[in-house]
Amino acid sequence: MSRWSVSQVLHASEVVYVILALFALTQGPVYRLWSESSTYLGTAPRPSMPHVYFATFVAIQLPALVLLFRRLTTRNLFDRRIQMLSAFVLWMTLSVVWSSFARHSLPEVVSLVLTTSFGVYVATSYCPKQFFRIVLAAMSIGICLSLFAIQQGWDAAVNLETGYWIGIYYNRNSLAPVAAVALLAALGVILLQGRWRGPLSASLVGLAGLIVVVALFMLWKAESRTSPLALSLSFASLLLWLLLQRLAEKFAPTAASRVSVVVLSFTAVIVFLVVRTLSRGSSVTPGTATFNSRGGLWSQNWAGILEKPWFGWGWMAARRTPTFFSDKWWYGFATEWSHNGYHDILLGGGAVAGFLFLGFILSAVWHDERPINVGRFTPIYLVIVFIMTAATQEAFFVGTHFMWALLVAMLLQFSGNLVNQKDTSKGT
Repeated sequence: MSRWSVSQVLHASEVVYVILALFALTQGPVYRLWSESSTYLGTAPRPSMPHVYFATFVAIQLPALVLLFRRLTTRNLFDRRIQMLSAFVLWMTLSVVWSSFARHSLPEVVSLVLTTSFGVYVATSYCPKQFFRIVLAAMSIGICLSLFAIQQGWDAAVNLETGYWIGIYYNRNSLAPVAAVALLAALGVILLQGRWRGPLSASLVGLAGLIVVVALFMLWKAESRTSPLALSLSFASLLLWLLLQRLAEKFAPTAASRVSVVVLSFTAVIVFLVVRTLSRGSSVTPGTATFNSRGGLWSQNWAGILEKPWFGWGWMAARRTPTFFSDKWWYGFATEWSHNGYHDILLGGGAVAGFLFLGFILSAVWHDERPINVGRFTPIYLVIVFIMTAATQEAFFVGTHFMWALLVAMLLQFSGNLVNQKDTSKGT
């Protein structure tokens, strides 16, 4: 085997690894993998299922960490986006020291570090054209397996009461983001394909178009409101971004680099008002098994944030701490999940963490490239706004979750390519 063919095999193997790892980070596949083992907890309770899940996710992401260390360059280390992201993760790591439940914060921090590293790894290894193909492949596996599970009648693949689809993800709010990201990835593949030359190119675009249709069908059958709403807001935000970008390039070229910051800030205000309107007038009461509004839980979160405003409770520790609920029980019920990624950041690391996270976002979306390559920026922008909007409803800013890895990768790719020139020529 020639040296060139060995290089090709290694590159193809790495691409397969990234696809399967990203698929695993949708979490449902890992939970399904160990579902049969969980039935033996009565006779063999150790190790616990959270312990097994944690070990599995660590094993999946360790190769990416090794590859990242080999691929990082001095230019990457001095990149302001990576520096702000590193500062944020470092602060969350330090929060273990003052955490109210350190033995839970520590593994959560390890997961956060690994998944952040995974996002940085793909951002420094693959250009947007390559990465959107990888994301499409990973999400397509999840969609196809979910369709198979539904057709075969797997346990919990369909809700028995109302009939909405769950697939392999145990929760429709976990299936819907996979379908939504598959849709956005398919659009990215189409937009970044360039000229459709030859049967291979036409087949790829045709496959991406098919995935768009299937993903929309999955979103409809899942009956989740979060992902469709987040998609709608992301497309509306994109239209505003494109309009202002064109106006800035025509009348005020020096202001073009600020358009993304302005539009994202405006989108954040709109999302806040929409969420507030939807949650107004309803509440979550103790003992409620299901709910349509997050209002009660968010009030509970906010009370906890105000209790420890600067340093927080420690990463992901607040809602695991019994005293957190002592004087807040009337706002909601004692669940471990905040159902808001931004609240997780403020609860975990306080205002300092919030400022560092905001600094990472601003440094990532502030770009100096003129004129803007609309075809390249459009799919990246859609993914960023979708994830940041959906995170107002679910705890997506956590380790071992594909949404956090995607957000990190897309933000790092938004304002400039981090991939070495010798790597951009590799096909995917």
